[in-house]
Amino acid sequence: MSEHVNLQAIARLVPEGSRVLDLGCGDGALLDYLQKHRACSGYGVEIDDRNIQACVKRGVNVIQLNLDEGLNMFADQSFDVVLQIDTLQHLRNAEVMLRETVRVGRTGILAFPNFAHWPNRLSILTGRMPLQISNNWHCKIN
Repeated sequence: MSEHVNLQAIARLVPEGSRVLDLGCGDGALLDYLQKHRACSGYGVEIDDRNIQACVKRGVNVIQLNLDEGLNMFADQSFDVVLQIDTLQHLRNAEVMLRETVRVGRTGILAFPNFAHWPNRLSILTGRMPLQISNNWHCKIN
């Protein structure tokens, strides 16, 4: 599935006008798309300096934060939607972040790589982490 198709599929899950928190937002492409096409507002959370600069260039509000430290800066239910797109597998304690997602958002949307998909398994078998994980799984938590 192409990155653009993936972006559109996730965007369809986000209600128009939602206040969104995008955890591990990368270069801000998804939040930028949501702002332009779904009239959403919100913040991206990212740790990488280059990605933060890319978010700023896009006009996406971004906060530099290590997700392994939690989301204490956000109040309970302060967002309509919390996104974790290809983020969960990078965290030391996924359970804590899932609890935080439910605490700060009314709805959580997760997408994570399907490492069982045969091209990904083959890549791992040859000693390489797939650069672009194909066949993501999406789920929505209310």
